[in-house]
Amino acid sequence: MELIQQLLVIKVSSIQVYLLWFLLGSFTVATLSDLKHMSAQKEFLQIWFLFVLAMFLTDLYYNYYLEQNLAYLVIKWGLIFVFLPIYFHYIRHIAWGDISAKMAACSLLPPIFILIFIVFIRIVDTLTRRLWQQWGKGRRYPFMPVIFFTTLILIVISVLI
Repeated sequence: MELIQQLLVIKVSSIQVYLLWFLLGSFTVATLSDLKHMSAQKEFLQIWFLFVLAMFLTDLYYNYYLEQNLAYLVIKWGLIFVFLPIYFHYIRHIAWGDISAKMAACSLLPPIFILIFIVFIRIVDTLTRRLWQQWGKGRRYPFMPVIFFTTLILIVISVLI
């Protein structure tokens, strides 16, 4: 029962919101690069993967060593390390740079917010795809603007809750 309550928590701490603002800054520059060149610089991908690793190690220390909450850890990081890459890369055919940005944002969130984030990405993508396609090539279009705006929406929701 306690695990279910932890999985369904919709509260994001102020430090998590500050870190989301930090990520939003890097998403802003990557979005501009994506719109201009249809790709973000590979350094963003590396930074976001390092950020994810740092958040994983932080969660591992807190949830495994301090709280002995292995189930929460497995569910949250299973969503991030397994579900996100499979769904977005192999099913939706999204570039790895975009996936790493999503993983970085999700690394700060509780599991229910990760699922909300994924749903919002789909909604924002559907509503704005035509706009971004003018910068794209063929059926491909810049996806970082979708991640940027979804993260911004998530920050607003986090502050309001």
